[in-house]
Amino acid sequence: MSVGKSRTRLWFLWHSWLAMPLWAFLFFVCLTGTIAVVSTEIMWLVNPAMRASGAGEPLPASALIAAAEAAAPGGRVSSLSWGGSHMAVGARMAMPDGTSTTAWVNPVSGVVQGVSTGNSFQSFFRALHGWLMTFPVGWYLVTLLAIPLVGSLVTGLVVYKRFWKSFYQPRIRWRQAPRVMWGDLHRVAGTWSIWFIAVISVTSLWFLIYMMLFHLGMGLGGGKAPVLLARDQIPVTATAPRPDVDAVLASAKAALPDMRLRYLWLPGTAYDPATVAGSSGQVPLLPDYVRVNPFTAEVIIIEGGMDAASGIELTRTIMRALHTGDFGGLPVKLVWFAFGLLMTTLVFSGMLIWMKRTARATVEAVRGLRLAEGSSNA
Repeated sequence: MSVGKSRTRLWFLWHSWLAMPLWAFLFFVCLTGTIAVVSTEIMWLVNPAMRASGAGEPLPASALIAAAEAAAPGGRVSSLSWGGSHMAVGARMAMPDGTSTTAWVNPVSGVVQGVSTGNSFQSFFRALHGWLMTFPVGWYLVTLLAIPLVGSLVTGLVVYKRFWKSFYQPRIRWRQAPRVMWGDLHRVAGTWSIWFIAVISVTSLWFLIYMMLFHLGMGLGGGKAPVLLARDQIPVTATAPRPDVDAVLASAKAALPDMRLRYLWLPGTAYDPATVAGSSGQVPLLPDYVRVNPFTAEVIIIEGGMDAASGIELTRTIMRALHTGDFGGLPVKLVWFAFGLLMTTLVFSGMLIWMKRTARATVEAVRGLRLAEGSSNA
């Protein structure tokens, strides 16, 4: 091979090495996203304050709020969150110094089992995965990965002939050379992850397009006027009245009897309604929101479900649920976590295969260039 061709080959290999950061970044995003799916469950494992047996009759919400505020003097509960019978109720409180605190209250005994301050492990990993803690630049960097992800899926299906055989005849030669073993693992993981890669890549592409349209100032539609109380519905008293949270929850449950309760947001101003959120079970991907007058406990409006503001809003809600696996409870989360690990392994194995091939080709190219230069000098 001539010196010119050898140098061209070497430049091409350097070009290939420069793609390494892209795949390393994709590996990082896949790994953090997989952890983010079960971040609440990880917190539950490492933080005993979040655990609850669930045995017994649960206390009313007013008792939980009273217990939380007693444990953090000066704090005022702004929301309650229910994670299931195995989890304590999270009472989010605004503190006098402007910070926020979460008290974990046993739903049966009313005992405050612990208090968490600052950002949670869950919010940290979601922010790290979703926008690298820098918005909107990080958001674009992450969602742009949807393009090579879609490309890898399509080209992989073309390159690996009869890939469907891995469904019923998966073969991983563990005792062979590492290159053979990682190649088998890559093909099997890729075949079993086809549906999951398609879901993640399509939803990521949607997030990218949605944010681009938003920043371009294009009307996305779907905007609804905020639900506010009329001025004559607000009682005039010397001190701000506290909402009757038990009556609010009772009204919401009467409006949607099969709703699985997730959140209760208390009004931030005198004009705001109380909001009860959950899933009615009819469409697990779409949450329901019940807006309730905090003073009279009358249901103002039921939002969510198929009653979305527009097709755009409906699509955004579905895409988020599909991307995060945050529907259907713990079983769906575990499925998303398992296939997230499989997808992360797929990226890692592909990166190793590519590195070994490129490293070997680089060594051969350098040797060829030295031989060509030696021949030309002779």
